[in-house]
Amino acid sequence: MKRKITVGTIILLFLLIASSYTIFYRAQQPMMQAQKEAVIIAKKEANIQKVEDFYWYNGSETYFTVAGTDNKNEELYVIIKKSGGSTTILNTAEVVTESEAKSITQADKAPKYILEARLGIENDEPVWEVTYKNENGTIGYYLISALSGKWVRDIENI
Repeated sequence: MKRKITVGTIILLFLLIASSYTIFYRAQQPMMQAQKEAVIIAKKEANIQKVEDFYWYNGSETYFTVAGTDNKNEELYVIIKKSGGSTTILNTAEVVTESEAKSITQADKAPKYILEARLGIENDEPVWEVTYKNENGTIGYYLISALSGKWVRDIENI
């Protein structure tokens, strides 16, 4: 009797782990597919040879950004509009980088900690959307111009 309970528990745990993995894998599929397609476009449009990072930005419109190095060893951001696939290519030496955007947010907002940053386009201007958590547990979004490093918009206390 004790052996049947042990075997049943092991089988139940195995099924639980397998189903959890399946749910997680299926939930990640849209992100992996978007990244795969964005990398193909970035390689075609900007000659990206080595991909460093991928961002999914959801503002007024959705953009996918691939950060990487081209065949001339220049670091670039390739911003791709989800609908239509139009691209904007930025040289990282000429714009605010992710770490700089996070530093600007830290200095301006003094959050408890920064969650992430995403690069996209708002009103025809490249922007960093930095997500942060405040001391009181609320979340904020700080939009910074990727061209000038200046404040664009702030959404607080969500």
